[in-house]
Amino acid sequence: PEVRRRRMGIGARSEGLPGWDALAVFSVTLAHCLALQVLKDAQSLPSLGAATAWRWAPTALLALSVARVHAAPRSTDALVALAMNGIIVLACNGSQSNHVLLELAMCAAVLLCAPSVTSGRPASPTGDPSRARRAFSRRLTISTRAALCVLYATTGFAKLNDDWHDPNVSCCVQMLVGALSGMGLRAHHVSIVAPASIRAVVPYAATAFELGFPLLCIFGSSRGFAWDGVASATHRALTAVGASFHALIALPPPPMSVYPFSMIMAPMYVVGMVPHETGACASAFAARWKSGGVSFRAGVWAVVAVAVAVAIRRHEAHSYFEYPPYFAWELGALWVCCAFGALTYAALFRALPSDGTRTHGEGTRDADSDSDSGTRTRTRAGRTKTQTRGQKLVGALKVSAPAAFIFFVSASTYVGVRTYPSFAMFSNLRVEGGASNHWVFRNHHHADTDTEDAPFDPIAAGRDETYKHGVLVTNTDLPSLRTAQVNLAPLLPSATIDALTAAGCRREFHVTPPKWPYPPPEPVFVPYAIPPVEVRRRVASALKNTNAGMDFFVEYRWVRLGAAEGGPVRRLVVKA
Repeated sequence: PEVRRRRMGIGARSEGLPGWDALAVFSVTLAHCLALQVLKDAQSLPSLGAATAWRWAPTALLALSVARVHAAPRSTDALVALAMNGIIVLACNGSQSNHVLLELAMCAAVLLCAPSVTSGRPASPTGDPSRARRAFSRRLTISTRAALCVLYATTGFAKLNDDWHDPNVSCCVQMLVGALSGMGLRAHHVSIVAPASIRAVVPYAATAFELGFPLLCIFGSSRGFAWDGVASATHRALTAVGASFHALIALPPPPMSVYPFSMIMAPMYVVGMVPHETGACASAFAARWKSGGVSFRAGVWAVVAVAVAVAIRRHEAHSYFEYPPYFAWELGALWVCCAFGALTYAALFRALPSDGTRTHGEGTRDADSDSDSGTRTRTRAGRTKTQTRGQKLVGALKVSAPAAFIFFVSASTYVGVRTYPSFAMFSNLRVEGGASNHWVFRNHHHADTDTEDAPFDPIAAGRDETYKHGVLVTNTDLPSLRTAQVNLAPLLPSATIDALTAAGCRREFHVTPPKWPYPPPEPVFVPYAIPPVEVRRRVASALKNTNAGMDFFVEYRWVRLGAAEGGPVRRLVVKA
């Protein structure tokens, strides 16, 4: 019977597997993040029918996967199924937002790091499910840690610009003021808690944290980047600071809050930064839950019920505009605060188990488990064999693929592929139109090569050349261009707007939504600059619909060397 049970697959049953380890906590937190997508689909997808079944079916399967993870959080198969269904749903129904890209990266990391015998493949009779799960967890830890380092390095690099460090226009200062307002502070109280001196320093502190994170993560442990076991004091401190940072940016009221982004960062920190501490804390709580009796469990459920009830009541009392439309800011912000609060506790106070003993994997490596480089595997006969160089390379590529994906998406901002999504969100970065505000990627002044005999042609020019030019859209009635840049500030609650005004911040909080299904938030069109490749993409898409009777016009000027061309505006008119 024992052999037959093992042949069902590593994650088929939870017997024989470790208790509440970091992988189990990662599974539950990732399931909560993907449950947010299920909630969004349930409220925003068209009515179920033959034409929309292809969008509803993946969401239904994802909902079942979320439920399965909660029923069996220690099941490897349940986590793999969650990741597979998550990728399908995000590809079909997910928006082009930064947190969706991170969710895709994490789901891909699970599939790339999972053991090959998962999901029903027969396992070796001599195989140890616990050992294979530890190897899976270790690979996922290294993959997620690399993704965190690349993410913070690229977002910190994007913030090396003039506007981010200007308190009057910095999104960092706006987020700080919005968070204090979201806590219930009035405008004059916000100015007292965050005076001008604090608002001037905060952007530099945020930049230093994001750029310093990968350096401290890589060199903060004497055991190297792929350390295992108890985290060093440096990594635990990084976790605590990062937890505070991501809890803070979830607190501003919608549409300023980025709580979906903070939510997906929680499972990344769990398995990437303090996996041992998280597992120890979760195991201790599970033991307390089991031994605490009815009174302890009733008390925990009572606290949870009261917190959720307060969040729901606040949600019903306010009509916040939320974008993307998850309609769950109160619950999401509560989840983020609780999750990162627990993570901070685990990082700072659960460095060792309560009995002071060392657990498996602390400073040691199981000779039979797959290491991060995949140097040894077990054959059916129980003997170990050294992997070939090609197998090591494939294993390393799988582990590093999510980090590489994040890097290439982030680099798209600087090479002119597109401006969204690029993990440069709310960084005040501008690089198009020859008017870069970045401290490194400055546009050097060069001679104007555009003459009357040879005017600049964005169609014939290469991508690098077109990105040195920009298009200043002065007026248009084409929806995809009219809402290519949306100022969310007018949609903020009046109390937050008052706080921003009192702090001397401009009431501008721009985003570039992939699709804006609402009326423009500003009654008067505000000109903006945009890369030519984005204009061509939107105009080309509209031209395909001209047979449906769609007329539109675009008035624009070319922007070169950071200045718009003179003379009358250019005008593009399309009649169906």
